[in-house]
Amino acid sequence: MTKTFEEITQNVLTIGPQYKNHRGGIGAVLSIYAKNLKTFKFIASYDGNRSSLLNFALFIYPILNLVWTLIMDRTIKFVHIHGASNGSFYRKYIMYCISKYIFSKKVVFHLHGGGFQNFYSNSGKFVRRAVQNILTGSSAVICLSKYWFQYLNSNFEISNLFIINNPVDPPQHNENIYRDNPGKTKLLFLGLISKNKGIFDLIDVLATNKESFQNRLCLSIGGNGETDKLRKEINDKKLGEMVEYLGWVTQDKKNNCLQQTDVYILPSYNEGLPISILEAMSYGKPIISTNVGGIPEIVVSGRNGLLIEPGNLKQMEEAINFCIENVDTIKEYGKESRLLVKKHLPDAVMEELQKVYNELLSENV
Repeated sequence: MTKTFEEITQNVLTIGPQYKNHRGGIGAVLSIYAKNLKTFKFIASYDGNRSSLLNFALFIYPILNLVWTLIMDRTIKFVHIHGASNGSFYRKYIMYCISKYIFSKKVVFHLHGGGFQNFYSNSGKFVRRAVQNILTGSSAVICLSKYWFQYLNSNFEISNLFIINNPVDPPQHNENIYRDNPGKTKLLFLGLISKNKGIFDLIDVLATNKESFQNRLCLSIGGNGETDKLRKEINDKKLGEMVEYLGWVTQDKKNNCLQQTDVYILPSYNEGLPISILEAMSYGKPIISTNVGGIPEIVVSGRNGLLIEPGNLKQMEEAINFCIENVDTIKEYGKESRLLVKKHLPDAVMEELQKVYNELLSENV
């Protein structure tokens, strides 16, 4: 007898970073899961609102919570673990071992984060074996794009490998999504302030072309990370009139930023499938980003945005100039973004998740 999705979710325990007041892509995904699943049994392995040191010290609590939950809740048949690289992987590997080897639960390992390939390649033997163990020992592995499917399928013997798109909520407000340009093209960057996200490359491009971009362009930046370095770069390069740092952007403020911007830009060096790009697409925004990870599967150059090579400042300059000089074209790109993002809306993603859960429940693995 086939179970309903509501019945299936009662058999699932989800593990991942805290999704309430989240500060990261996985938290954003989990918040949408929580809103769209009637039953959402969840244990937070990490809280982005705490310091890393405090999270490390308090990691014993998620471990005890996991053990207690699996002892007390006999309806749980498998554990769905959302993980990435570095500290995220180490925490999830411990929880994977407890779930699989102590409680004999099926495990779904859901891989996020664009740095996982480098993390695996640059790790020592023990960590590489742990990665191989979790990928080959899980009852199913979920990745975010064809790119990651091909990488995992080529390098690991995974019995059940699936692609499930990252979900994104539709805009809270649909009015005035296509904003008339008053003279300045507004760029928006939301994400971790770090070299890996390409934000300092973007600052360099604006500084180099300051005279050309003056009175034609402005950039808003939201996020946490190397904020002191960012402020210093803006100040040293005298970009205060062109660049605004917004600090950490709450959900309401994010909605307003996405509503008002003309172009979303994320010039990352590696990615999984960025939630921030999907969110911008749902607001009908053209995208400037890099051809890494799963990004080329959602951003098509000449259709809903422009793709560049990571670290290529000349290409970034050209892409920004194109957006400034072709206002009508980028509005059409924005309309295409709204069409392309439909497969990432919650109903479509929950349907794919249900198929994976159904298959696991029907298999004797």
